[in-house]
Amino acid sequence: MKNLKPLMIVAIVALTVFCLPASAAAPDKKPKEQMEYRDKKPMNKRYRHPHAMRDKDFKMMVGIVKDASFDNKKIDVIRVACIGSYFSSRQCAQLLSLLSFDNDKIKALEVIAPRLVDMENADKIIKEFSFSSSKDKAVSILKRRCFVNAHSVSSANT
Repeated sequence: MKNLKPLMIVAIVALTVFCLPASAAAPDKKPKEQMEYRDKKPMNKRYRHPHAMRDKDFKMMVGIVKDASFDNKKIDVIRVACIGSYFSSRQCAQLLSLLSFDNDKIKALEVIAPRLVDMENADKIIKEFSFSSSKDKAVSILKRRCFVNAHSVSSANT
């Protein structure tokens, strides 16, 4: 529990930063003016293509996950870490290797899959599973993730 404090603080800060209502961010502007300004302002480059978590932060997270006693606790730590963070396929594979059973790895992959930045290296993730049925489930989760992202991009362009 003591090791979860830094991660929880990061999660709370991320939630407060990303979930601020428009009125709290700029209380002196009217809602219509805020909308017009937001439409004219170019999108921040940081949000166009998310980047994977930095190695230093990822090593800290791996340490916290390793310190968790059971796989259920490890999955909970991974859930919290996914708030506001993105992962590379290599990082995802490393997190899955910390879990003992394929069922727990599938649960963790369901949490991490929407936060992956490089699907072209998904074979590293699939190699972490022992059984062919688990590999099939992992492939379906990753395919569903690709379909959802492609669908949201195409619907946003229309």
